Amino acid sequence: AAALALLAAGCGDDVTAGPASSSPVAASSPVSDATAATDATTTEPSTAGPTTTDPSTTDPMTTDGPASSAPTSEDGVDAAGEALADVGTAPSEEAATGAGLSVVDVRTGRHEGFDRVVVELAGDPAGLPGWYAHYVDEPSQQGSGDPVAVEGERFLEVVVRGLGYPFDTGQEELVGSVDGQGTALVREVRAGGVFEGQAQVLVGLDAAADAPYRVTRLSDPPRVVVDVLG
Repeated sequence: AAALALLAAGCGDDVTAGPASSSPVAASSPVSDATAATDATTTEPSTAGPTTTDPSTTDPMTTDGPASSAPTSEDGVDAAGEALADVGTAPSEEAATGAGLSVVDVRTGRHEGFDRVVVELAGDPAGLPGWYAHYVDEPSQQGSGDPVAVEGERFLEVVVRGLGYPFDTGQEELVGSVDGQGTALVREVRAGGVFEGQAQVLVGLDAAADAPYRVTRLSDPPRVVVDVLG
């Protein structure tokens, strides 16, 4: 009986999920930071040790899965609604800090009420990307002006700034396209190579008119995030 009492007095393991944070910054279009956090959870006493899960990695040009109805910290989005604030159809612009980044990944995802496009960058640890985003009637290549084939009816051009050439940044630059699988409006996203310190990202939308959107900036790693309402 004494041995059983000693076993029953053992302490349970605490499993705590730390808060996820993000720090988007915007200029011409007001943007609020979106954060998500989970409360600490205490398990019942158990003889088994805590269970951990290795973080998953994302291959370039991949598609994020649909979000649940609960808030999620994926790429800094609060699915409860904060990511839907301060949207519009007017051009959006933010200056870059530094010039030593390369586009290394593009991915899409569907959240409650909006599609999300994430442009991930790498290179200069102190660098923060800028952008100029606006709707265009016909997508064309920066520099040459040649037409660019992108799936969709309306086209949102996002020019990502603060970039360098791969031989300067030490990063493998991503050039290519990804389909908007599981999205409501995003049909295709095409990322072009760096040209004069900036890279063109064309978002083709299955929409009859310009859809409200917003652009934000996240760090660790640096990302330019485009949310399209619909």
